[in-house]
Amino acid sequence: MKQQYYILLFIVLLQIHFINSFDFINENQNQINLDDPSIIETSNGYVKGNLNDNYMSFYGIPFAQPPINNLRWQAPVAVSDWAPQVLDARYPQFGCPQVCELPPGTCPTNTSESCLFLNVFTPIQDSNQGLRPVMAFIPGGRFEQGAASSPLYNAEYMVNSSNAIVVTINYRLGVLGFLLTDDFQGNYGFQDQRQALTWIQNNIKYFGGDPNQVTLVGQSAGATSIAAHMTSPLSWNLFHRAIIQSDPFTLGLKTKEVAQEFSIQFTQAVKCSFDDTKCLLNLDVATILDGQVKAQQTINPLQPLVSFLPWTPTVGGSDIIDQPYSLIQKNQFYDIPLIIGTVSEEALLFIYQAAPKPVSGLDYEVVLDLVFLKNAEKVNQFYPANITSDNRPKLSVLGTDYIFVCPTKSVASYLSQYKTTPTYFYQFSHVISVDVWGPNYPYCVGHVCHGSELPFVFNTATSTGYVITSAEQQLSYTMNNYWMNFVVNSDPNTGLAVPLEWPTFNTTTSMNINFQTPPFIESNLLNSNCNFFDSIGYK
Repeated sequence: MKQQYYILLFIVLLQIHFINSFDFINENQNQINLDDPSIIETSNGYVKGNLNDNYMSFYGIPFAQPPINNLRWQAPVAVSDWAPQVLDARYPQFGCPQVCELPPGTCPTNTSESCLFLNVFTPIQDSNQGLRPVMAFIPGGRFEQGAASSPLYNAEYMVNSSNAIVVTINYRLGVLGFLLTDDFQGNYGFQDQRQALTWIQNNIKYFGGDPNQVTLVGQSAGATSIAAHMTSPLSWNLFHRAIIQSDPFTLGLKTKEVAQEFSIQFTQAVKCSFDDTKCLLNLDVATILDGQVKAQQTINPLQPLVSFLPWTPTVGGSDIIDQPYSLIQKNQFYDIPLIIGTVSEEALLFIYQAAPKPVSGLDYEVVLDLVFLKNAEKVNQFYPANITSDNRPKLSVLGTDYIFVCPTKSVASYLSQYKTTPTYFYQFSHVISVDVWGPNYPYCVGHVCHGSELPFVFNTATSTGYVITSAEQQLSYTMNNYWMNFVVNSDPNTGLAVPLEWPTFNTTTSMNINFQTPPFIESNLLNSNCNFFDSIGYK
């Protein structure tokens, strides 16, 4: 009897903790003003958002139970109902725990382990409109940083210009999202994304959205995630179009063996045994983050590229069968309309982060030996070292071509051959006229670093306080129109006005759009470089 009492008390405390994780407005359903357009009933209960001048915003809607206590390092569990209360969705909620060093406007203000929230931006509802297409956005940040509520991802302009709905999604990051031990099977952050997509399927109709017209969009880690969802049958039919922005395909996802190496380093850093579940579950978040930082400071010289993305989804199970690039090569993917592309100096940021001091010609050649092994000499002939000067610029070009642009172009080629639906390929090469990078990234000023396209896609440069040129503002309108035309019509050229017909990609003409001021159409992007890397492969 005593044991049953403690079990009951534990369950009650868990429920109280869950309820206290969110803010509520009404005491009971009888007080709800159903004439208020900012109050919407979902399958779990009512939510109250913001009725702005020309759109509505709903922040911090939980799509899963808080992954705390015994739910830490477990697959997400569907959120419990909160009826008859009304969830207060007027203010941004927590980002997931992280050590965030991203540029201004992309780090969360507050973090918590209870962070499985999404945000919904929708035009003012019109009863005659019918269901609207939906864009679901997965943020980037190396699977370690970033949050759905960042000002950079404010979708006000997107929804107003296109009459579509935009959803931005949190997911567990770093060790909390991807720890892999004998008892904890990894991929929690990836599964969070799938759970959010399932929530959209079940609930977006209440916001006026069409669950049969969902476009999955992501940048960096978000783009890597989409490639994994496109090649994981468990995710198919949860979305119907995709936009992949800056996926470092060559880095790939972790094998279970490599993921466990990082996990072992983490458990050692926090002084827990690898198989001591109780010790790991009792860790506080600050200790976890400190251990995460320490774990990724050890670089395996035989696998130097692994350290660029220390925490990722893992391959080898039913969740993710194999590397997305390999599955695409084998024609094993979800055949949907796709936009895919990169920016022109993707790797510069990562090279200068990894090497704060100049890289000599000798060190450059050592890097080539470690990364390319038997092909190192061939690569050195194609990208020769500067013997007497700093080789970080050379490594930045090499890394951009080998890790980002050429494998992305290769993926576009495979897709265009296998798919029955269209593929559109792009490169973004405009240098923004203002410093949006902040004090941590001085080397990105005057360059097109990883993430440069985001304030243009979301049209948030001005709203986050920057003064850009009229030509840049027009570029932002243009990119928004291409993106939202695709979200609405599966074709970036149909709908809102665009300056150029963006051709579909195929291996015969190899055409892409280059986003500059103004944009232009080109063919055979980095042709000789990419043909070279295609010949030696992207393992």
